[in-house]
Amino acid sequence: MTPARTLLLATTLVALAGGAAAADEERFSLELRGGVLNRDDGGYADHAEVYGLSNPEIGGGGVIEGGVRFLPRLWALASWSGFTSSGPRRLSELQVDNQVLLGHLGFTAYREEFNLDGEFPWWMRFDLMAGAGLYTISDDLEGEGRSDRGPGARLGAHVAFGWKAVGFSLSYGWHMTGVKIEDRLGGELGAGGHELGGGLRLQF
Repeated sequence: MTPARTLLLATTLVALAGGAAAADEERFSLELRGGVLNRDDGGYADHAEVYGLSNPEIGGGGVIEGGVRFLPRLWALASWSGFTSSGPRRLSELQVDNQVLLGHLGFTAYREEFNLDGEFPWWMRFDLMAGAGLYTISDDLEGEGRSDRGPGARLGAHVAFGWKAVGFSLSYGWHMTGVKIEDRLGGELGAGGHELGGGLRLQF
């Protein structure tokens, strides 16, 4: 089977798996999430702690993500996220920042609407995500630092529930990239890692 036929078959199977879209099923979504990123550490965080700095492995930040449904249960999405950690030491401070710009494909594996006593319509959904894009990471200590950027990918799962167009979402993402910074002792801190988040979801 040629690659083109394989791709066509895979697309057809996914579309069939999605089933027919409900007449009132949402077509657009917007999520604003806060979260943390547990960065891939190869000795960088340990070295920072030895020198009296806070552990830069965990970064806090947020995600903005928007999407549009183009087939039943299939979504095209774009997101931006940024995470920062700061480790003060007397008069100096180690700061690590990383940002991620991604394009995603999403598949709604589960979607259900409920109407309690006909007065309180609410919904729940579970989405699987896969995306790729640009990763950057940089550090700064007393005005000196290093930076790196390059491609990477994210696999994730999102759970959301809400009432009408407003909901709350919980998310997990695994970032995979070779983008990293190094300290003077050979330790490494990657822009990839494990992301946990939660926040507001709007869909219409």
